[in-house]
Amino acid sequence: MNNDNITMQGANAAMNDAAAANDLLDFDDDPLSATGVSRKSLVIFFLIDTSGSMKGKKMGELNTVMEELIPEIRKVGEADTEVKVAVLTFSTDVKWMYSSPIPIEEFEWARLRASGVTSLGAALKELNARMSRNGFLNSPSLSFAPVIFLMTDGYPSDDYKAGLKELQANSWYKFGLKAALGIGSEANDNILAEFTGSADTVVHAYSGGQLAQMIKIIAVTSSQIGSKSMTLSDDTSHELGEEDVFAAKQKLLGQQIQELVGKSEADDVPFDTGW
Repeated sequence: MNNDNITMQGANAAMNDAAAANDLLDFDDDPLSATGVSRKSLVIFFLIDTSGSMKGKKMGELNTVMEELIPEIRKVGEADTEVKVAVLTFSTDVKWMYSSPIPIEEFEWARLRASGVTSLGAALKELNARMSRNGFLNSPSLSFAPVIFLMTDGYPSDDYKAGLKELQANSWYKFGLKAALGIGSEANDNILAEFTGSADTVVHAYSGGQLAQMIKIIAVTSSQIGSKSMTLSDDTSHELGEEDVFAAKQKLLGQQIQELVGKSEADDVPFDTGW
């Protein structure tokens, strides 16, 4: 997918719809008020289902598109933004691809294998445990709220609601940009919308071609919006709170995703089948 097609065009209008705002100004997107040098850090979290139902074409195609995606993410962000990647896989066990987030310039994709059950609840608890300044968000620089991208092809085999409840108390999750991709016919979009907080930030793929399109649309769009400094002011020049800013970013993400998904469907690309 051409990264140039993914832009912040129409951002002002989207922001106004989201929070009745008029102006885009500079903003320190750090919910935990970090201090440090002027360079900012953005961590992109990928939560990837590697259960047995992903075995075969699904996992092979996911590995391929993720290898292709990394160079595109390297183009995201401004010169003063350090983009890092953290990958959490979940099946019977939950595992991090690397022991800490890796700068995108140094990141290398390690091909995944599929087996076991779908321990989504355990994955959400593990994400909550590491998504803190004492864990994976310990950059000495100021930090943007993270981007969190969930991919799964089936119904959770454990208590995902308990894991989600713990995660929802996490400030970084609260302010982070969240998106999800359902893979194949068994994925439950309602559960994914519980995770993201909005059906607009959930998409679905039923073939390898769609999988590649949807992953690139979500990952690149959310990374671009996540690394953009912005704040909002209302008509009385009263600065809106952080919650309004991040709600606006999340709404903009949904609008951008749905617009780009609609364009990709209108292109009438012949998607492969076989899942």
